[in-house]
Amino acid sequence: VDYVMQRQGHTPIKGSHYPGFSPFSTDRRVTDAVWNIGGEHLPVVISDRSRTTDMTINPHFIPDYIYVGRSVPASFPKGMKSIVDYPAWEERIDNFPLFTVDNMAEMAGCNAPVKFLRISYPQLNETVMAQIKADKNVALILTTNHLNGVGEQRAFFHALLNAGCRVPVVLQRSYHENDPEDIMIKGGVDFGTVLLDGFGNGIMLSNEGHIAISDLDNYAFGLLQAARVRTSKTEFISCPSCGRTLFDLQTTVALVKKHFSHLRHLKIGVMGCIVNGPGEMADADYGYVGAEHGKISLYRRKELVEKNIPQAEAVEHLIQLIKDHGEWIEPEVH
Repeated sequence: VDYVMQRQGHTPIKGSHYPGFSPFSTDRRVTDAVWNIGGEHLPVVISDRSRTTDMTINPHFIPDYIYVGRSVPASFPKGMKSIVDYPAWEERIDNFPLFTVDNMAEMAGCNAPVKFLRISYPQLNETVMAQIKADKNVALILTTNHLNGVGEQRAFFHALLNAGCRVPVVLQRSYHENDPEDIMIKGGVDFGTVLLDGFGNGIMLSNEGHIAISDLDNYAFGLLQAARVRTSKTEFISCPSCGRTLFDLQTTVALVKKHFSHLRHLKIGVMGCIVNGPGEMADADYGYVGAEHGKISLYRRKELVEKNIPQAEAVEHLIQLIKDHGEWIEPEVH
């Protein structure tokens, strides 16, 4: 709440509302595809490593692009796509230039299949808009330094809609955080609000604090999943716990995650009781629900499949249930 309240008294943002926009619609802004960005493609994750030499990749959360700044380091992971500042860019496979508004006049002479352009709302004018619309290989990275960054980025998208511009846009925000919880909360507010408006074809999460870069990639994928625009990990649903909860919820959730977190195609509910549990996890693929003390019931979709299983055996029964329906994948051994 404090983070949002900091916007009070901000400099007014001048903009024009797009008449066809509804905040209640789940439709996403229609964009043209540029390489693997926009169109029908899933939103991308750009990992900002311009301030670090750490090129560690989490095999479970592999970014679509890595922004390296002025040069590609010798330790750059093989097979990954790099984004380099245009003055230092070299034309080769999987290496893409990043332009700014100051040097965007040079975009016309660049043959890269994707030309990234870093831009903010105050930099958008008729000349810039015309060049963006004319170049079909441009993808924008939308930045903001405004106190109300969400409002400014919203104004940018409404300007694109009013101009009939279908360029894909990657949302970028910068933080100075050392606490993972802080950046997840702030990122959820900043990125999530705009994504839920139906805007954004990817995100770029930048941080100057002491949080591991591979963790930032994890958070970026988590933000996209929370906004329901890209699924990259198993989704676990649990109740908040109350007096009816029939087991230690936190311990049980941790146990379920340990055995099922590799099933990224599934949504699994862990509910403390049968009173509200089945309703709260109605959209889950499988459910683990307290039936009575020491007993668990298992659900598939909304259907009760097994009743009153001893809690000590419930995980094994759930594994077998998932196998019986052909949805089990053996975990990778590292």
